[in-house]
Amino acid sequence: LANASVDWTKFPTSVITLADLGLSRRITDDEKLETRCGSDDYAAPEVIMGQPYDGRATDAWSLGVLLYALLESRLPFDPHPGMSDAHRMRSRTSHRIARVEWRWVEFAGEDGSHEASETKFSEQGLLGAMEITEGLLKRARSRWTIEKVANQPWVRDAIQVEGGIRFRDEDEGQEI
Repeated sequence: LANASVDWTKFPTSVITLADLGLSRRITDDEKLETRCGSDDYAAPEVIMGQPYDGRATDAWSLGVLLYALLESRLPFDPHPGMSDAHRMRSRTSHRIARVEWRWVEFAGEDGSHEASETKFSEQGLLGAMEITEGLLKRARSRWTIEKVANQPWVRDAIQVEGGIRFRDEDEGQEI
């Protein structure tokens, strides 16, 4: 979680700032990247598989990994508790990422299915976090955008920032 900076001075509503999730240059809307960068634990499937990728979509994936880690206190593609030794030996982390094979552990339902328990999330006021995580940890074609995440009530209504959450139109230098 080296990309998370916590400002405790605002306690009890501390502010967490996320920094560089891997992409450090301007790209056009239709530009595909090919450079493999960042750690495998946070890399999107398309990066792991060496495919050209949209840097914004892979940053969204990395945000999903980070949010999962904050919720579960573990990374989503680490071997999960209960995984057989044989499966653990055959299935490296990069393989699980490429297959988008992850599960809820602490927030799993009682039925053993590893599907999210909406009750557990709701009891802690984290249902929105569950929805966002599940929207981000998907294949690129169905993965949520950062703009969609910013418009979710769990994010939008959490901290009031003067002027709201803003994105910059890099070409124009204008806020959108």
